[in-house]
Amino acid sequence: MANLLHHLPADVLLHVFTYLPAADKFNVRVCCKYFDQLVSHRSLWEDYTACFSFKNGRYNPQFWTSLARRGLKRAVVLGGLKEKHWIQLASTLPSLSTLVVDNGIEECARHLNKFPKLRSLALRANNTRNAFTVIKCLTVVDPELMTCISLCNVDFLSPEHFLAFLSQFTNLTSLEYHSAGDIRNQVQMFHCIISGLPKLKHFSWAMNNYSKYVSVPEKGLGEPADCFSNQTLTSLELVVYDDSCLSNDTMRSLTRLQSLTVVYMGSQGHRLKTWLSHVPQLSTLVIKGGPPSREYGGSIPAKVTSLTMRVNQLTSADLAVIASKVQGLLHLHLEPWPSDCHTGMIFKLFPNLKSIKLRIWQIGEKNFLDLHRFRSMQRIEVMDDSPRIAEISRQLQTLNDKIRILTSSGPRDPWACYHH
Repeated sequence: MANLLHHLPADVLLHVFTYLPAADKFNVRVCCKYFDQLVSHRSLWEDYTACFSFKNGRYNPQFWTSLARRGLKRAVVLGGLKEKHWIQLASTLPSLSTLVVDNGIEECARHLNKFPKLRSLALRANNTRNAFTVIKCLTVVDPELMTCISLCNVDFLSPEHFLAFLSQFTNLTSLEYHSAGDIRNQVQMFHCIISGLPKLKHFSWAMNNYSKYVSVPEKGLGEPADCFSNQTLTSLELVVYDDSCLSNDTMRSLTRLQSLTVVYMGSQGHRLKTWLSHVPQLSTLVIKGGPPSREYGGSIPAKVTSLTMRVNQLTSADLAVIASKVQGLLHLHLEPWPSDCHTGMIFKLFPNLKSIKLRIWQIGEKNFLDLHRFRSMQRIEVMDDSPRIAEISRQLQTLNDKIRILTSSGPRDPWACYHH
């Protein structure tokens, strides 16, 4: 077969290889030297992320040569790298535009200036780190080039300290800040970030242990409304959120919000219903924990096409209310699955559904296999970690070969912050 493919033009083979996942590309590379050269073409690896871990020693020269040919622009560094490793990484991949450092921030600070094209930087600490090291890291990058910053388990001394640090990054389009400590006046920080970064489109914020310090009044903080205006933010994540953190009017100024994720700290909350009424353009909604869905289900905006609800006490009656509001829903993720709801009922409520995320053990194998009857279904993501998943999935695809079945079990995503 390989000999026959040699007669095809290189550009045709390259086009075919674009449809292969990374694992299959690696398999093709070992077929012969010709395929190795073709599959190493830079156009095939533009979105690939290389993960580096030097636990078993250094990588061999052939590995670095292969990386250089592919011209990778995204890398995740797992664990602390020694100076010689950073030097090798920088000399092989000088064009890195995205770098994730998962532990080892101190070493990173000394070598970050070796990546002049850096646009996105994520710093993860498995133990809380003082912001001094982070600031040291980012003083060597060009603040005008940086568009994405993500900080996990990094603590600033005060709101003023944090805001002064951020003010230089005026071109940021994405910011994640998940602190592990207790910073007072986080509400003030939240609003100043929203209004102070004019190009910000995505903001993920963790407000840990905040509620024991202050409670926000129903009418908000009393500052002028235009102080908090933002016309660019389209995605907001509130992680480890306590309902006393923000006011009922928080979403009123976020007129273009299209995606909202709220991961509650507990089961209490009464602002979500009001928030949802203020974001009519919302298309993606993710709720984890918090109040019963019956308190806000009837307020979910009609334009929502992707809905994730990881909440307790969800019933078929609650889903019926939600279905009446989001008749164009395309993606659904429920966990736990409502005990009084079978898959047939789901597709009566949401007839346009194209993808669903679930655990087979919660709905039963029979209900899972019944999914083959729904012709609009294109993708099913299974979260179970069981040896039977492969067999059950094969049975379903025998009944309907148009459905793609994905599994989401596996190691932690190295891009994800520890709070996720």
